[in-house]
Amino acid sequence: MPYQNDRSFRQADAQLRAMLSRPAGDPGRVAARSAAILGYLPVADRIARRYAGRGERLDDLTQVARLGLIKAVDGFDPALGPFLGYAVPTVSGELKRYFRDQCRDVRVPRRLQELRRSAVTLAERLAQRTGREPGTAALAAELGVPVRELSGALAAASAYAPVSLSAPRRGDGVELAELLGGPDERVELVPDRVSLRPALRRLPERERRVLAMRFVEQRTQAEIGAAIGLSQMHVSRLLARTLVGLRDWINGDASRVEVCRARIHPPGPAPRTPSRAAAGRSTAATNRRPEPARRSPSRAA
Repeated sequence: MPYQNDRSFRQADAQLRAMLSRPAGDPGRVAARSAAILGYLPVADRIARRYAGRGERLDDLTQVARLGLIKAVDGFDPALGPFLGYAVPTVSGELKRYFRDQCRDVRVPRRLQELRRSAVTLAERLAQRTGREPGTAALAAELGVPVRELSGALAAASAYAPVSLSAPRRGDGVELAELLGGPDERVELVPDRVSLRPALRRLPERERRVLAMRFVEQRTQAEIGAAIGLSQMHVSRLLARTLVGLRDWINGDASRVEVCRARIHPPGPAPRTPSRAAAGRSTAATNRRPEPARRSPSRAA
């Protein structure tokens, strides 16, 4: 980094070694720690500027980066390598954690965030190896996850803040609120239709036809009566009786649907058919002319 040739950087490195050489609780260790942190502040500020322009103030990012620098100074082990090799990932990780936990209006599960980072890293490696950008299905197969889960993880990358419903859509300028759907009355009627289906099956054909003409075809009672050969008053009583039975069915009284059934009268005795002889006698009696009354002999004399 450019700070390696800077005088303040060399002084900060010397203060860090002095801090590590003193035991805990030594006043000299506290002073060397403060001097080392102040000397490495440009490193933290430069890393913070890398994350600017993502919707967060630079002052807040700088404070988070400096907090990560303090953690790096306190947790540094010289046996594992140079300080900058440890401080830079520590400060960057603190900034990423800040974006993940504090800056998202939509809280994305950490599992999806880690899956997205793994997919981005894998996509770069596959692109270098094959010479082309891999698709979502290829990435999901390599990671061993469903395609739908990986698609959700990749979409979570833009979930820092929700888009306003008043924002215009690209291309035509239509607001997003105008594209939202409203309540569908047909969907709300699905439970009623499912509940009425068994009751409608128990109705006679005439009652089902009357209901269809009244509520599906939107016919009047007079039109229904003319179509099936009944009076308007008879159709009104038939509808009222059927609707009462269906309403009771919905309320749990299945027996009332029987009221909607058409009444079947027992057949009466069949009329007797006259025989041919009787029919002939009846026809002869009908065609016979009445004979004139005979006078008695005494009256004729």
